[in-house]
Amino acid sequence: MKKTFCLIIIVLMTFTNVFAQGGMEATKESKPVMLTVWDSNAGIEGVVNKFNEKMESEGRNVRAKFELIPYDQQVPKFIASLNAKTAPDIYSLDVVQYPYFISIGAFTDITDVYESMPYKNSLPKGMLPVGSKDGRVYALPYELDLSSIIYNKDMFRDAGLDPENPPQTWDEFTIACRALTKDLDGDGVTDQWAFAEVGNSGGGYMFWFMPWIWGNNGRMFDDSGNLVLNSPEVKETLQYWYDLIYKEKVVIKTSINWGSGDRYNAFVARKIAMYLGGNFNISSLQTDAPDMDFGVCLIPRNRGQNASFAGGNMIGITSQSKNVPEAKEFLKFAFSEDVLVETYAPNLALVPRADLYDNKYYKAIPQMSIFADILAASRTPVSLKYNLIYEPVLYYFQGALLDKIPVNKAVEECATEINRLIK
Repeated sequence: MKKTFCLIIIVLMTFTNVFAQGGMEATKESKPVMLTVWDSNAGIEGVVNKFNEKMESEGRNVRAKFELIPYDQQVPKFIASLNAKTAPDIYSLDVVQYPYFISIGAFTDITDVYESMPYKNSLPKGMLPVGSKDGRVYALPYELDLSSIIYNKDMFRDAGLDPENPPQTWDEFTIACRALTKDLDGDGVTDQWAFAEVGNSGGGYMFWFMPWIWGNNGRMFDDSGNLVLNSPEVKETLQYWYDLIYKEKVVIKTSINWGSGDRYNAFVARKIAMYLGGNFNISSLQTDAPDMDFGVCLIPRNRGQNASFAGGNMIGITSQSKNVPEAKEFLKFAFSEDVLVETYAPNLALVPRADLYDNKYYKAIPQMSIFADILAASRTPVSLKYNLIYEPVLYYFQGALLDKIPVNKAVEECATEINRLIK
């Protein structure tokens, strides 16, 4: 009897353990891995939704949730989350912020993800250094803004210029500006200006003036992040912009105090023939100036190569993520062809892969065709303290263009001030 009773107890205990283990596994399987994705661009919410649909269709217990971070809260909220150890798994952050956050170990090495991408050579090479350190990759270009010139083709025709061959060099640009600046009613006052310069924005000078410096073989920072702004190439570039105002008289002087909205409105109102803009203006121009025949071209060069400032966001996995394998899977999914083209291209947002620019959405808008070339010419300066340079750049460069500070002195003192701030 005792033997029988003991056998029953053993059997019961065995089944209890089996059921308990099975229950634990079921509980574990029913609790999904939840990836947190932060971005200042609401567009990525479509990527998150597609990822969740894919995981559900595959019976996977992995999901992602999206949180929109307002642009001006991107940095402070990330710093607070790092301190509280509540950082998201994935962050699509302003490209210029990455060097600093990578330097403090806030992002995970994703070199293996990058190397596994068969289309890695289609990603913008001029942006990759911003997301890299010591030969390792920590972030990849994702949501892009590229600086360019947008021009009115009808004004080109009226001035005897070929609208299909916009100026590519400074000399060509000067010649075009002379032809495009007009007194239309003969009263001795210029009614149509060729061009408007950046205006009252430090970020604007970086985004739109920096490509002119690059196009003159100048730089703000060298490959090691050292400031090299005080150079003949930079002085020559600022002098060229100054001369467009005071010597050539082809730039509306009041534009030096304009905001970007003022410059855009002047272009829409046909007060200026060439506009410093970007891909983000294409959709708005179709709405605001539906009858305007406009083109897009690279910013002119002098002794260097045509260049564009690559802004927007890069994407990476934070070092506090507890779900790195799943986060890497999300990144690969986010860069896939169908996801990029169907999520971003319908709204004419630029995708980070040059091999995808021949899509049906871009092909339907002629102005989008040039952005593959602009992407290839794009670059981003690398600095650990990028935000600190806005104020001195605005003060000294705008001061020179307002004829308040001599050009050479403005560049020299700007370089001195930036060096003081970043050291």
